[in-house]
Amino acid sequence: MRWDIVTTAFEPTAVTLGFLAHHVDLGVNKIWLHLDAPNSELESLVGDHPQIQIINCNAAYWAASSNGERPWDFRIRQTINADAAMAQSSADWIAHIDADEYVTNESALFAFLQKQPDEVLTVVVPNGERVHRRGGRQPHIFTGTFRLPFPPRIHRALPLLYGKHAKYLQKGLAGYWHGKAFTRVSSGLPLALHRAKLPEGMKVHEGQREFSEQAILHFDGMTKAHWLDKMRKKAPGGKVLKPHNPARIRQAQDVWDNRDNGPYLDHLYQHVKEINGAQQILLNLLGRGKAFDVDVPAKIKAVFPHANVDLTPEAVDAALKDIQDGRVPTAF
Repeated sequence: MRWDIVTTAFEPTAVTLGFLAHHVDLGVNKIWLHLDAPNSELESLVGDHPQIQIINCNAAYWAASSNGERPWDFRIRQTINADAAMAQSSADWIAHIDADEYVTNESALFAFLQKQPDEVLTVVVPNGERVHRRGGRQPHIFTGTFRLPFPPRIHRALPLLYGKHAKYLQKGLAGYWHGKAFTRVSSGLPLALHRAKLPEGMKVHEGQREFSEQAILHFDGMTKAHWLDKMRKKAPGGKVLKPHNPARIRQAQDVWDNRDNGPYLDHLYQHVKEINGAQQILLNLLGRGKAFDVDVPAKIKAVFPHANVDLTPEAVDAALKDIQDGRVPTAF
């Protein structure tokens, strides 16, 4: 089975390189990497790797796109790029995922995809979300454990686990909980962000299936600064982009409203994106905590042996400063 992934990235080089190395190591057919802004450092490291197709989303690219110009909303840029990759792909399946999302549990997932009858056009893949132990040192940006979304029947556990900060979580996750999709390339369906758009008149149960296990790892914020930057992009000028789930809206709005209050933002991050030892134990007992073996630094060394990137949080934060606030050349 041949599978592709498509993403639009505007990240520090180390973040994108880890994403590429991980999926090349898994045997991806092609990664359609749309660079939302130029990154000559990354291009020099990737070179002409046969499994990676770099597309620079410059002024000429957007002029020739289906939109005719560069959309202001980054989510629209993502969907346009995803549909362009779908139209060019020669794979069997394609997934539209972000540069902080990693496919895992691949053996079971790909076996499931191969078993699907032709009428199944898209498969939803559940996700987990990376969290850090509060007060622990992060040796590199890919460390941590993962929490899984709660089923509705045990939502009552959330206030016990997170207290007043439960309002910032939906089903126990700070980010999304409803997975991403692998879609048949032959279907030609619009990919959107989380679900492919089924043909008009087709019922969900007819054209869509759901994989039963977590197979997407969401590193929702490589560092605190990375997460705060992500929240700011969701609320340009203080207006939160819709639609987002209510918990995500609260996060983004609070980050904006308290953008100059460092202690408040520290506290918010500690209680939304980190967990203590007791919370870890309870998550494990409830079946909502899980460790995944994703040795991204080793994969970078194996796939890009000449790359010398610093994966420490401090180095990634320093690189992030160069691209914060969505800085893009004015010609775009």
